[in-house]
Amino acid sequence: MSGLELAGFILRSEYRKKVFLSIEKPTMPSEIARGLDIRLTHITRELRFLRERGLVECINPKERVGRLYRLTNEGEDLKKKMVEEKLL
Repeated sequence: MSGLELAGFILRSEYRKKVFLSIEKPTMPSEIARGLDIRLTHITRELRFLRERGLVECINPKERVGRLYRLTNEGEDLKKKMVEEKLL
């Protein structure tokens, strides 16, 4: 996907946009859910969609509890561009 397609993918879902914006440092899905007041099931779904597109990564995938997610370099670059273009 191109940067423009990925931006559109993020903007199509309000939950996805909020999750993408909320990741500033390695974070657990439960922390994101609490901070955004969104159900954990929605957070994990959006993280999966973002991970499948290479925008976030799990830094401890072998853990069953307490997984930490962060933006990839591509995710960081896209977030920066979207903020500069006032899309977020």
